[in-house]
Amino acid sequence: MRTLVSLFALVYTLLALSLASAWAAQEETAIAFAARVVGDDKRARLIVDFDKSVKYDAYLLADPRRIIIDLSQTAFSLTGEAKKLPTGLVRDLRYGTIGPGQSRIVLELARDVVIENHSLRNVAAENRHRLLLDLVTASAEKFASAVRKSAPKPTQSETSANPQKTQDKKTFTVVLDPGHGGIDGGAEGAGKTAEKTVTLNFAKHLQASLQNIDQLKVLMTREDDRFVSLSDRVDFAKKNHADLFISIHADSLRQRNIRGATVYTLSEEGTDDQSRALAQKQNRADLVAGLSLPKTQPKVTDILIDLTRRETQAFSVGIARLIVRQMKDRVRLLQNPHRSADFYVLKAPEFPSVLLELGYLSNVEDEKLMKSEEWQTKAANIIGDSIKMFFKPRLGNN
Repeated sequence: MRTLVSLFALVYTLLALSLASAWAAQEETAIAFAARVVGDDKRARLIVDFDKSVKYDAYLLADPRRIIIDLSQTAFSLTGEAKKLPTGLVRDLRYGTIGPGQSRIVLELARDVVIENHSLRNVAAENRHRLLLDLVTASAEKFASAVRKSAPKPTQSETSANPQKTQDKKTFTVVLDPGHGGIDGGAEGAGKTAEKTVTLNFAKHLQASLQNIDQLKVLMTREDDRFVSLSDRVDFAKKNHADLFISIHADSLRQRNIRGATVYTLSEEGTDDQSRALAQKQNRADLVAGLSLPKTQPKVTDILIDLTRRETQAFSVGIARLIVRQMKDRVRLLQNPHRSADFYVLKAPEFPSVLLELGYLSNVEDEKLMKSEEWQTKAANIIGDSIKMFFKPRLGNN
């Protein structure tokens, strides 16, 4: 009896410590609950509201032109208002976590600017802390000078206890997921090309395009012709602490005239009937191997986990748009090439993820291209460049 009481006390203590730790982490996390950009083609202001004070640092980067705002630990709960941007100076706004205790806002610029001023104010009457950042157009010379002068300050994760030395640069993990495999051949073209073969070959080309980036570690959910269940694909990415997950497919449609690449992000509703049907088909892939369908994750009610989902979703949309932008006019794209649907492999909240449809094996021209080593190398290099651009702000070689 005494042993049972002691065991209960130990479990209670561990639970209390765990809850206290979780509560402390939540207390340290600021929440950005509103953001907008106002202005015209000469001048613009970024306004971000937080529930508590944050530490921040703002600076300019070039190639491409961006304003980076590094924040202390912040969760983002922003509505679509944050994406209503003026067409003149700011092209896009992204935000999310970049490391333990570190968050970031990125403004993608349409032209050369300088930061006129920035400040964080306590708006006590409205129970908020407001970050204001003003930017104005500038000449190329002034922009270049401002970039040189506004180099980012080293963060705690970038410096060691010895101020004369820096820690090794962080390595980011990209997980490539060649669809299907083994008993599950996936779609098949008129020329008998199997989807599982196309996806694996392309993944190997994409891995090769990233091999010279020291800070990128590229892993694949399968490296040969074997079956991997949907849940095992996601678990592999989780166990390897993925920073980006890209699932690769080459499906088929009844309409044989439809062709071109598409990039999908997660959405429970789906953007159109074709996207919903495709997701339903992919989500049933395990049935081919005689497995039960994977259980879907329950709806999340914890605010921090829910906000993490929103952050990773924002990054997923960011990389999807980047891929589409890089492929435009260089690789045949489907009409409205960035779409969304409820794909199981995109449901993990821990990391950004996209599903890439290289094309459709049901189309003769697409099948011919996807079998071509020349096309695979070209397309893989384009996607590889997109991935490098996605991680560039964090690779330390801006």
